[in-house]
Amino acid sequence: MKTPTTFEEQTECIVDFLLTDFLGIPSQVTHRNLTGEVETDSGEPCPFDVAIIAGRLRMLGDNFNREVEASARNIIRETIRGQAGAILQETVKSLSKGWCAQDSSLAYERAFLAVSVKLLEHVSRMAPQVARQVATSVTDMINGNGAIREFIQGQGGWVSMSESLALLDICY
Repeated sequence: MKTPTTFEEQTECIVDFLLTDFLGIPSQVTHRNLTGEVETDSGEPCPFDVAIIAGRLRMLGDNFNREVEASARNIIRETIRGQAGAILQETVKSLSKGWCAQDSSLAYERAFLAVSVKLLEHVSRMAPQVARQVATSVTDMINGNGAIREFIQGQGGWVSMSESLALLDICY
């Protein structure tokens, strides 16, 4: 099997890991296996510790739980109508800007990642039947956003992101 080395493939690994965790599906990564042998939908293994990266992203999102539930309901409704991507992007952008306005020390890119993860978590709990569609939209949204991509790559990419998130004090 080909090792996912591109930003897009690594993002898919991380989002798939989060979705599996949120849906309560047993993961192939146990006891913080640092080889991170998680497979994506395409069957490709992830060569880095997605559990640590996903955990740090989850903790970031935990700091912003309040506003997300209503937005998740709207995303579920629009996903059922076939509009997951558009409403997800609009919601993430709006919530991220709002959170940055409330906390001037919060970088937009950090807020973007937090909102994305929390929305996926809420959708997974509230409507597991549409969670895969939303996860695909989250992956596409991260991969397609130049500023987010530059932020992640500026921290050394997903492979180095667990250390970078810790250094940036994302995990409180």
